[in-house]
Amino acid sequence: MRTADFLRISDNPEDPGTQPPSTNPEPPAYLGGYADPDGVLILNQGAAIENSSLTYITPEGNIEQNVYQKVNGSAFGHGGQDLYMHNGKLYILSTNKDVYQKHEGDGTLVIADAVTLKREKVFKFDELKYPRPEGSLDENEFLPLVTPLRNIVVIDEKNIFFSDQKALFRFDSTTGELNIVEDSYHFGNQGNTIEAVAGTQGMVVIGDYIYTGGGGFWASTRLLEFKKGENKATRILPDLKGEFISGVCQTGKREIMIATCGRSESTKSYFIFVNLDTWEIVKEKQVSADISAEFFDTPGIALAGDYVYFCAGKPSVSRISLKTWKVEENIIDLTKDAPNAKYLNCNAIADPIKKYLYVAISDEYYETTISNGNLLVYDCSGETPVLVKNIENKTSYPVGIYPMSKFYK
Repeated sequence: MRTADFLRISDNPEDPGTQPPSTNPEPPAYLGGYADPDGVLILNQGAAIENSSLTYITPEGNIEQNVYQKVNGSAFGHGGQDLYMHNGKLYILSTNKDVYQKHEGDGTLVIADAVTLKREKVFKFDELKYPRPEGSLDENEFLPLVTPLRNIVVIDEKNIFFSDQKALFRFDSTTGELNIVEDSYHFGNQGNTIEAVAGTQGMVVIGDYIYTGGGGFWASTRLLEFKKGENKATRILPDLKGEFISGVCQTGKREIMIATCGRSESTKSYFIFVNLDTWEIVKEKQVSADISAEFFDTPGIALAGDYVYFCAGKPSVSRISLKTWKVEENIIDLTKDAPNAKYLNCNAIADPIKKYLYVAISDEYYETTISNGNLLVYDCSGETPVLVKNIENKTSYPVGIYPMSKFYK
């Protein structure tokens, strides 16, 4: 155990203090329809020759395809990236840039009723421009996003945080105002370029704050805290062990676990637990395993019960016990359950309540090829994961799998 130095962005940086209580309302009562906490949404990015889509697993286990299109008569977008549910609204982030006009959907950011999926608001790619940050040498006053876009979380309709290849942004859907968030980027090439610092796989929302990892070439590995209504970090915990962010998850009411790793196939990784009130590291464990998120924008780790599951880009699943820290390599061989499938589509996703693990795998993995695919569902509540469902050819290159219960925590 050790206490880390920290940076606090405030009027008195020498006073660590604690956060004020959240002003967010209590979580809403459980909703029905597509927002049912026992349902699962799958975001299909699709091949370059098709639109993105949503597949839905009903609470009864039935599979419904193209659910957004069936409700609205159109696709939400092309190059789907991520989605988030908040206060009965579903926020869907897609690239949907002009180059894909042949397959253009409704917009880059689509806000729909989470229960019915009926479209409510749409923001096109060209509408999502932000004021040039101070220090940038770009000649344009307003700058466009850099595709592909990445991850999205929502505190409220005025505080929608999402990222592109350069930085984290805060968007107000009531005014259409988009702002780049300080401390999530660094200027490169003497101010001619904006370079990413925030690693947004697995951003966590707790009350009025979001937490994400960061680092890379321009900054030490770090934990970043951002508050609603503000366009800069409120606290930064720098100099964490590990070179890259694998993921971030909440492990207690006021505790965050950040997982870091080395380059691909490196077996030197760390799990770092941070108390959010004291902004101190309360526990740190090194493990000999590759927990890299690889090239996916989903977190490289999935927490279910006392285990962290990970794939590291391989068609197999390994796990680490948070009690004993024992590493069990290849506890699931995905090719045994889907013999023709060879490619992981996104990192494994866990439902921590049911202790189910969802893994998407496909026969091919090419932009111009529509491939056969399997969504494998494992019950991880026992000592050994057990396959409970093999969903064949109902998805197309999933980039995100969302047990809806995650949005009710």
